[in-house]
Amino acid sequence: MKQIIRKAIEELNELLPNSKKILFAESSPLVSEDSNLESVDLVNLFVNLEENLRKNNFNLSFDDIIKEADKFDTIGSLELFLTRKFKK
Repeated sequence: MKQIIRKAIEELNELLPNSKKILFAESSPLVSEDSNLESVDLVNLFVNLEENLRKNNFNLSFDDIIKEADKFDTIGSLELFLTRKFKK
């Protein structure tokens, strides 16, 4: 799951100015007061995430990601959510 998230963040970082690029670390803020991301950045991240999940045979729609977005304070919490969601 970590690689899928990393890929989505790398794709987002290509669009962001240097001052807003996300450092790939568990504690990096996403949906929190500490985040530098604007709502449009989060939308792009979640679209990238949906596409990368699909490429790896995981089915989670953009709408489903958005419904859970308040849980994604950090990259670590996003990874934990996805790991639990797709645990077999």
